[in-house]
Amino acid sequence: MRSITRGALSCALMLAAASSAYAAVETASVQFDHTDYREGYGKRDVSGVEATGRAGTSSWHVGLAHGERDYGGARYGGTRLSGSLHHTWSDAFSTRTSVMYSDDNPVFVNREIAQELHLKVIPNTVLSAGGKYAEYHGSAYVSAWSVGAAYYFPRVTASYRYSKHHLSHGPGGDGSTLSLRLKDVQGKGSSQLWVGTGTSAYSAELDPLLVREHESTRVFLRRNQPLGEHLMLNVGLGKTWHKTRVDRFTSLTSHLGLGYHW
Repeated sequence: MRSITRGALSCALMLAAASSAYAAVETASVQFDHTDYREGYGKRDVSGVEATGRAGTSSWHVGLAHGERDYGGARYGGTRLSGSLHHTWSDAFSTRTSVMYSDDNPVFVNREIAQELHLKVIPNTVLSAGGKYAEYHGSAYVSAWSVGAAYYFPRVTASYRYSKHHLSHGPGGDGSTLSLRLKDVQGKGSSQLWVGTGTSAYSAELDPLLVREHESTRVFLRRNQPLGEHLMLNVGLGKTWHKTRVDRFTSLTSHLGLGYHW
């Protein structure tokens, strides 16, 4: 399975690189995220650059990020490369392939490949289904599948996703995420709210040397604010309630980004 994953990862990265070579970049941005974990669980800082573009009926995304995780005693650093390719096959069907790769560290997922299918069955409604395979620090790997739906109102987009996963050497879990996105009356600005809850058998928020069943509930609010014709400011704030068999704690996440749109 690992050799298949790495082969698919290489192909997907080359495909994204080929797309970017033949398509003009539409947006470029810098992003900063900071998470403060309470009850002595340390902090996590991630900074990165991203770019998006389009080639015919395909759109692509590439990103490079560096992160540091302080577990309240042990400190780790890592670098992540990510990419995705969204292709529209017809008015009713599209696909999205995404990949991630990082050095072997407990800051990011080490390797991940995911595939999503999107089907428009009735006006303003899109159904989705997907699968994912990921490898983490400590030789743990996770396989997962998900289903979801999105409905597009004139200014509001409402979406829901349910996912279920299995860990290589531990219990599985599931989760649900609800998202509401509100566009501004004028311009390209928008506000978006995510509310999610579920269980995870592997979590980078916890001690990297332990694998424990982990429950969490998360609320995150993000604002995309235009600054003139080409600049977009992104700010976000969220809170997560964590629970394991032995303890409970919370974390606060802040996000700041600045993008340029051609």
